[in-house]
Amino acid sequence: MEDLKVAVCVCTECVMKGAMDIIESIESLNDVKDVLELSRGIYIETVKCIGEARHGMKSPIVSVGDVVIEKANTETVMAQILEMTK
Repeated sequence: MEDLKVAVCVCTECVMKGAMDIIESIESLNDVKDVLELSRGIYIETVKCIGEARHGMKSPIVSVGDVVIEKANTETVMAQILEMTK
């Protein structure tokens, strides 16, 4: 099965609101993939502006597969990833 693609916006607004913490958390999942019994790996891609440019109040924005999460935080992103990889 192919890796799950997770795109994290790294525009200034998203980085200031926690995008880098989200990336670090996602990277840690690959380290414990076997322990968590994930069905596939996770491919992290950093992008500039998912959706409209200057998304302000919606920052940070993360795309997990085809699901876009606005006002993302580590917990919501990890929950979505785990749901899509179990």
